[in-house]
Order: sequence, then structure tokens, then C-alpha cells
Amino acid sequence: MQPHEFFRHAPLDHEVLDQWVEAGWRSPYQNSTGQRFSDVDLARAHLIRDLQELGANDDSIPIVLSLVDQLHGLRYLLRELLVMMKAQRQEQDRA
Repeated sequence: MQPHEFFRHAPLDHEVLDQWVEAGWRSPYQNSTGQRFSDVDLARAHLIRDLQELGANDDSIPIVLSLVDQLHGLRYLLRELLVMMKAQRQEQDRA
């Protein structure tokens, strides 16, 4: 998504995004035409803003973001494992 689309839906402005990028909380994709944002970037912006509104301090936000990333990574691995197990079961049924 283009930056203007991102900022239309994200709960922040350019200055706040620059602070988040500097802090390592967000890193938009760079291409030859400039910054690009994904739906994940938008969801993460909402999550960070929600955490701040709930009183999370700047030191706790990277921890929460890391845990969320780990959770998504584990969900992906679990899905892959289930697909492999299903394929193996089908192969055994054919044998």
C-alpha cells in the first residue's frame, strides 16, 4: 500500500512513524518508488497504538511485538506440520 493510504488508516502521523522506525518497532518496505506498507504494517501500527493507550511503556512494546511475531511464526509452523501430517496419512492410506 502507498504511504498516503497507510496514513489514512493508521493511527499515527509521519513523525510518529519515524520514531517507531528509529526504535525498531516498524520497518516499512523500501522499493525504487519509496516506502511501501502492508496490511501487517497497518495492523502492527494499530497494535502499538493500542498498547500505548493501555499504558504500555516504550520498553515493553518491543517485548510484546517480539512475542506476537513468535506466536505468528509458531502458528505458521504448526499449519505446515499439519499439512505434512495429512499428506503422510493420505500416503499411508494409499499404500
